[in-house]
Amino acid sequence: MRKSCGPILLNSHPSCPFYTKKNKIRLATAKKGGGKSALLRWIEISLRESSEDYVVILCKGRDLVRTNFSLSGQPSTPNEYINDWISRICCVVARQLGKELGIALDDDAISLVEAAELAGEKKRNLISAVVDRMKGVTGSIERKRLEVANYEELLVRVLKKKVWFLVDDLDATYQRTDRENLELSTFFSACRYLSTTLSEICFRVTMRTDVWTMLRRYDESLDKVDQYVSDITWSQSEFRKLLFKRIAAQVHDLKIQLPPKPEYVTEEEEQEYYVDLVFEKRMKWGESEKRTYKVIYTLAYHRPRWAIQLCKSAQVEAIAEKSDVIQREHIDEVWAGYGKKRIADLVSEHKHQCRTIEELISAFRGAERRMNRDKLLDWIKNTISNHMTPVIEGVPTKVPLEIAHFLFRIGFIVARAEEGKDDYEHYHFSDMPDFLSSRTNQDFGAIWEIHPCYREALDIVKLNRWQKKHRNQSR
Repeated sequence: MRKSCGPILLNSHPSCPFYTKKNKIRLATAKKGGGKSALLRWIEISLRESSEDYVVILCKGRDLVRTNFSLSGQPSTPNEYINDWISRICCVVARQLGKELGIALDDDAISLVEAAELAGEKKRNLISAVVDRMKGVTGSIERKRLEVANYEELLVRVLKKKVWFLVDDLDATYQRTDRENLELSTFFSACRYLSTTLSEICFRVTMRTDVWTMLRRYDESLDKVDQYVSDITWSQSEFRKLLFKRIAAQVHDLKIQLPPKPEYVTEEEEQEYYVDLVFEKRMKWGESEKRTYKVIYTLAYHRPRWAIQLCKSAQVEAIAEKSDVIQREHIDEVWAGYGKKRIADLVSEHKHQCRTIEELISAFRGAERRMNRDKLLDWIKNTISNHMTPVIEGVPTKVPLEIAHFLFRIGFIVARAEEGKDDYEHYHFSDMPDFLSSRTNQDFGAIWEIHPCYREALDIVKLNRWQKKHRNQSR
């Protein structure tokens, strides 16, 4: 099991594997709102504030698409794709060096026609290797008029600089085609090649968990990359610590006088003390009561950004009702509106994979929150397949099992394995990618449920009640 890097974001310790220079390649995977961008932003800030002089490049996956570079032809074989990626990476590094070293590179004139294989440049300095390569490819580099001696001095001055290449959302427009699978998988081959031939470069990359899971199964060579992967997941205890840190920081900033604190026995007790200042201690959840942070953890789908949005909305309700703490009824009031935003996020994140995704989700209005496999497939057949033919990642399908598998992949539905009344485990696509992919395998009898964060927004009565209330408030 890959190590979670949720604690990294909480502790921000410089010895973490994402900050350590000896780790040339690290990949962080997470769902939307899980902290991928925050992780890279923290690395960027830490590097820029460090005592060492680094070249730090932070870009988005969309910045690396081929149309942003003057590349001729279209690669078709894995080796051609690897060389293509090396060209793009070297071009981005060279442009950044141009900005930082005062070399005026003409972006329009940069034409990487031939593959930048960097053969024979093993263990060379990255700065000189890239600059020399760019000169070889473009014929010359348009730069400020420096004497040759000054130019050499310039390179000597940056000889010991290390380059950190940070790529956020490498898979931004991924649609699961064979071409895209090949393109994404060969990116990591290019990174591995550059990290071994040029000792000064470190790569830090983020992508969605479900995309990495599919990519890893597509290309067996990625088993060499698996050792560099960490999934940003948040446990309940880490979530409690996250809430504690935010509350404690506001107490400090606003200089709020707190009631006498008890003698803490454990770190958990101190964190719960602060959380209880804002939320009621326990809330009813299902057939039992749970600590409030556990309820928020579930409704936020284990994602910090969603949790903060939910808490802020519930806070507004609590203040309006002059309540001392946020209670379950305040969360209930905003649950449907909050869920509507979560569905909008889901649509935005995956619409490039299925343009009718909003219709697929809307088809579950009024559905039971939990269904066995047969009921789930019958529901999809009656509400979707009998009325439309969704195109999922370029392939039209009416097969309920294929539609269900897509909804499982994007996290709209999750598998629930029950072993008793209050004893159950949830499984997501990254845990069980084979679920809902076979007509003969019944997925161990798992129950399928719409995740709670979306559930209330699909209850039309409650959604209308929420809209009516907020419409009246705006008058």
